[in-house]
Amino acid sequence: MKLTDYLRDRGMLLLLHLVCMCLAAAFFRLTGYSSANTVLFLTVWLLVLWSWLMCAFLQRRKFFRDAREILDKVDQRYLLGELLPDSYRLEDRLYKEMILRSNKSCIERIRRIEKEQRDYREYMESWVHEIKAPITGIALLCGNRRGTVPASGSDYLTISLENQKIENCVDTVLYYARSEEVYKDYLIREVCLEEMVFEVLEKNRLLLICSQIGADVNCRDTVYTDGKWIAFILNQILLNSVKYRGENPLLRIYSKRETGSVSLIFEDNGTGIRPEDMPRIFEKGFTGSNGRSNGRSTGMGLYLCHRLCDRLGIGLSAESEYGMGTKLYLKFPISSYIRDARSGEGKLADDSETRLL
Repeated sequence: MKLTDYLRDRGMLLLLHLVCMCLAAAFFRLTGYSSANTVLFLTVWLLVLWSWLMCAFLQRRKFFRDAREILDKVDQRYLLGELLPDSYRLEDRLYKEMILRSNKSCIERIRRIEKEQRDYREYMESWVHEIKAPITGIALLCGNRRGTVPASGSDYLTISLENQKIENCVDTVLYYARSEEVYKDYLIREVCLEEMVFEVLEKNRLLLICSQIGADVNCRDTVYTDGKWIAFILNQILLNSVKYRGENPLLRIYSKRETGSVSLIFEDNGTGIRPEDMPRIFEKGFTGSNGRSNGRSTGMGLYLCHRLCDRLGIGLSAESEYGMGTKLYLKFPISSYIRDARSGEGKLADDSETRLL
């Protein structure tokens, strides 16, 4: 708070003092007081008024400075009313009481909205689990009938393919609902990237065959992460590549070990992404020029991948050349503890071999 702002706020009070000083000076002159006594009286008045204003200004500035520091330090800023410093001024106490009442109403409303969202999320999760049962049943039925009824084999293949698309959409809904609370269903373990990639490719085998997409996989590195969430992220990236495939589509999935990290590169030779769309591909609901021409894009796939990677501590970035293809990088960090443990295991193995020799 600046002194000029404070004085401007006290403008009416200063104007009142000025009028009173003029009236007092006129009264003294009319009653025969000398000019020197009148000037002395007004000077003392000004000194007392200025001293009072400065003391009040310093007190108010300290009060608001403390309140601002409290507001900057706390995470839950709606609790400011509880943490405001005490003040002897009635005005401050009334403001504090009103802020407390307002915050109480706000907190109650937030809790009510959170409860509604939690109930809705729990319902969506239960619905997804229920709908997965008939989806699995349809997949098994189509798989069994496709070989026994040759005349209708292509029909069952089409049904299986559409059923797989439904399952992918249902999985997207489930993981989106859980994306805010990844920590509740998160298990860190050593994961072989190659096994994870083959699992995703096998899941979408019919889609890849019908789209005539080949895959070249070379990622034998292992990382420490949650395999289930990574499988979903890879599945979303794969579906994106299939959706925007070009002529003679080919997927190259390989890993590269770097200092302190392992990168999994997912490369395709599809339509690519325009340069003006690149900065926004991870935004929620952004479809870009490719999505508008495709007509089936929701703008949720890469957004959800980026959101989950943030929750899992994995770096996600992209490179693309329009008309040539796209590369997506998943960067898995390797902590110094894991590196030391691996080097220690390697050293122990070398020592054992030396002793055996």
